[in-house]
Amino acid sequence: MIIPRDRYGFQKTTQWITLDTYHDFEKYYQPILDRRLLRWQQMLSENESKLPDRCNQVKRYIRKGVPSQLRGTVWFHYSGAKAKMDANPGVYDKFLIRAQGMGDDNEFADLIERDLHRTFPDNIQFSKAATALLSTSSVNDGSLNCATTKSPPAIDALRRVLSAFSVYCPSVGYCQSLNYLVGMLLLFFKEEETFWCISTIAQTILPAGVYDVTMEGASIDQAVLMMLLYERMPQLWYKLTDKTFWEAESDGVSMPTITLVTSHWFLTLFINILPTETVLRVWDCFF
Repeated sequence: MIIPRDRYGFQKTTQWITLDTYHDFEKYYQPILDRRLLRWQQMLSENESKLPDRCNQVKRYIRKGVPSQLRGTVWFHYSGAKAKMDANPGVYDKFLIRAQGMGDDNEFADLIERDLHRTFPDNIQFSKAATALLSTSSVNDGSLNCATTKSPPAIDALRRVLSAFSVYCPSVGYCQSLNYLVGMLLLFFKEEETFWCISTIAQTILPAGVYDVTMEGASIDQAVLMMLLYERMPQLWYKLTDKTFWEAESDGVSMPTITLVTSHWFLTLFINILPTETVLRVWDCFF
């Protein structure tokens, strides 16, 4: 039985979305994507085929959605990851070799290995079915292709990037949820580009401490979300707790229990929370 999949390799149907619903969405959304692609192509042609500097036009275009054909290029450029990679030639290879040489001496090796096959098991790139063929249909123009091994090519790439990053950034090392971020990035980038993207996310874009052992940055995100909920949606807030935000914060342990759920939103940047296309629209603005 052939499983219908989207352009990224994910199954089109879920427990919430039927195939008919998905096709109705595609029929509505595709003309919008076509118009956006034409506008991006026009903007590039007016700028000698280069991405322009940040400006109101770029902001407006990004907020309306980056065409999937250009996402990798746009994210890599505006996130600052490309500038990092260009300034540090050979660094990824150096830390990858170091990580591979450490083997089990890397304290994060077991954690990384455990999470590899939990990463997008329903995506064709990361599934066991991928071991039987060389994938050439990914959005990144085949950057995951390599000789068939015991693991899918994407899983091997995921292992290498996470291992190299754990050595490159010891203050973070490895934290569960990084596997999802790197997995999503690998659908758009080659390995070295993915390495610099995850480095930029963890070290530059997100607040300090989101992925380190304290997760202080993640706690701050939760506090900001709860404060906004208290200020903007008080009726909903008081369904979650009978305390004011300031009382809950001063207690230190009395934030609404919903934060046990919402913390995952920020750690994975909404992967496995929102539909794939919606996640990518959020990431367009994020980068």
